[in-house]
Order: sequence, then structure tokens, then C-alpha cells
Amino acid sequence: MSAVLRRDLRRDYPTIVRGSGVHLFDASGRRYLDAVGGAGVVVIGHGVSEIGRALAAAPEAVTYVYGAAFTTPWQEELAARLLRHATPDAAAVYFTSGGSEANETAVKLARQYHLERGKPAKHKVIARHHSFHGMTLATVALSGRPTVRQPFEPYLQHVPRIAAPYCYRCPLGARYPDCGVACAGDLERALREEDPETVAAVIVEPIIGTTLPAVTPVPEYLARLRAICDRHDILLIADEVLSGYGRTGTFLALEHFDTRADIITMGKAIGSGYAALGAVLATGDVVDSLRRGSGVFQHGFTFSGLPMSCFVGLHVLDYAREHDLFARAAARGAYLHARLRELADRHPVIGDVRGRGLLAGLEFVADRTTRTPLDPARRYAATIVAEAERQGVLLRAGLPGTAGGGDHIQICPPYVVGEEHLDEVVDALDRVLDKERP
Repeated sequence: MSAVLRRDLRRDYPTIVRGSGVHLFDASGRRYLDAVGGAGVVVIGHGVSEIGRALAAAPEAVTYVYGAAFTTPWQEELAARLLRHATPDAAAVYFTSGGSEANETAVKLARQYHLERGKPAKHKVIARHHSFHGMTLATVALSGRPTVRQPFEPYLQHVPRIAAPYCYRCPLGARYPDCGVACAGDLERALREEDPETVAAVIVEPIIGTTLPAVTPVPEYLARLRAICDRHDILLIADEVLSGYGRTGTFLALEHFDTRADIITMGKAIGSGYAALGAVLATGDVVDSLRRGSGVFQHGFTFSGLPMSCFVGLHVLDYAREHDLFARAAARGAYLHARLRELADRHPVIGDVRGRGLLAGLEFVADRTTRTPLDPARRYAATIVAEAERQGVLLRAGLPGTAGGGDHIQICPPYVVGEEHLDEVVDALDRVLDKERP
């Protein structure tokens, strides 16, 4: 019996002993094509020797310092380079150990922004249904994923919720474009109920992650949210933990929608699994409110700006730029979506193909014409993922209890993926769907 407390105590986990490119290898020598980059984390590929060599060449220079007392050249340089790639009004970066910490940092920063401006009533954060923002208690409360919230409800703060921009199954029963983007307008409804003078921020994933894999809003959705936030002096937080850093074919998913956020959170890709790393990017207006006020951000983690993590983050970014991986994600993403649409033509069980770049989602249905969901008890997506793994391809399933019964799968491979690897993924899905008919 393992000494590790695992997430699934009834599952026998394969032991992965090495990785190379888009592949993982277990202790028995079996090869897996990692079509989900672990959990949307690995972008430069597994087993990149340049990262190990860089660390080996600087064993004494890269040491721990406490972020409340010192900075390091690696933290300063990585922050500056992230700002050069991000939106023009991003002015400062706070580093964390991952996405959950980044989102918790973002809501604390939003709260202090309003406190420093003499608006202590502004404390609520509005989030969406069908969202995921992390696994700390604060970010579980923000997440619109009932399965992660329910066990911990006694500990969770109240979070007002608005509709997700889920056109395939519009939660408001509307149809685009006649709807007038009612899902964005749902924010006005929430503000009337909560009093906008008590709302500090709205947090959204620009493109939804695993809860509803790769659900992408209509073009004007985020701009509508931005305008509503501006009218009511509310900060907009963009959770780019999964979608950011090139995943959708642009550095930030926000770029697809020609809008801006006051605070942007990142994670997963910026360490590519070689280091635990997340980041919070804030505009000059947010940072200056603290600088002009108390001069102190009342927050901190032991490993914020960890030198080794920032050192690795710089080398991951160097590797991505030198190999033009952000552009590659756009090109390979276009190929992937074309192949998935071909797959949908052959399999009526696929009701929706969606996403951007190398973030793709499929939704399975009992009837494509009526969009009738499959029986949740069937756990169809989980069955598809398990069978694909038996064929050596790793995918991720949506969660039971989400819209459509959780019958969604996510595909988000490393950016080094080749067309031949994407063909292997789609061909494996083709065989599995032939075998596992609903």
C-alpha cells in the first residue's frame, strides 16, 4: 500500500518514471501520449534537458531568500518579461506557487485596492456558475463547481453568482445574437441584488477550463462585463491560470476579445511543470492605490517569488520564445480543431466542438438535434477517457454534476505537439467512440 495520500484511494496509479516531448513512460515501459499536458501545465514538453542543465550550472547562485526582505535578479527579470508580453496597462507582478494562490492573492489585492481608496464597504467578489478558481477555501468558495464546494460549505464565504457564457446550453434559455448577450447582462441583475457599493470585483475565466472544457464566450461578452464593472467601480479579475501564456494561440486569452482586466492571474504554463509557479499581474491604477495609501500589500507566502521557481520560469519562457511555441500553439490548434470537426461529422454523439488554440473541448450528447444530455449515470466521458488511456492517449473528463451531466472532455497538449501526434489523439478517439456507443 502506498504511503501517499492520493486523490483517489481506490485507484491503482501507474508510476511514471520519465517523460520526453509529448510522451510519458511508466515503470513497465508503457508509453502514453499526454494530450492534456498533465493538467494543462506542460507546454514546452516533458524532459527538456535545457532546464536541468541551467539549474546544474547555477547550484549556488539560485538559493532561497525571504520575499519580505529581499528580491532576486530572476524574480525581477521574469516579472519584467511577463509585463512586456501582457496587456500594456499591466504594471507589476506578484509571484505565487500556483494558480490557487494566485487567485486568492487577486481577491485580497482587490479588497485592499478599495480599502486604500476609502471604500471599505466594497468586499464581495462575484463569480460565475460552472467555473473553477482553485482549491484553497477562498478559491473553492469562488468556484462555481458544486462537487468541490459541497463538502466544505460550512467554511465558505458567500459568493454571488452569474450565468456562464455557455451558448450551447444557455442557462438563461436565450439564443445568440437575439439574446443581447444576456449572460453578460446577468451581472447587472446580481449587482441589483447585492448592491454595487458592496462589490469589489468580478472574477471570470476568459475561456472556461475543466468544469466546462473550452467553453468560449461570444466576441462582445467580456467587453460588456468590462463596461458594467467600470460603471460601478468594480475590478475585473481574469483567471488565466489555464488559458494564459500562449495556450489559446495568443499570450493571454483576453487578447481574443479586445478587452482588458485590472488583475490577471496565471499559473500552470509559466512553470511548465518544472517548477511550482503562479503569477498575479496588476494594472498601475491598482498598484498605485497601495503605493499612495499605506504603501504595504498586506499579504505574503513563504515561497512567493521563490528564486528557483523564477529561475526556472525564465528558462521556460526562453525556451518557448526560442522555439516559437506560442505561434506553434495557434497553428497546431487550428489543425486540432479541424480534425475534431471531422471527428464530429463521423460521430453524432459529439454535440459540440469548442475552444481556441491548444485548448479544446468536446461535449457528448444523446441527441445532437435536441442537444439532449446523456444519462449522467452512464458516465460516458469518464468511460471514453479510461478507454483512451488504455490505448495510450491521456485525456481529461468533465465533472459529474456539471451542465450536460459532465459529459465533456478536454484536450490541451504541450505546445511542442506535432500534427502526427494530434492525428494519433483523434484516431484513438475515433476508435474509442466506435467501441463505446451511448
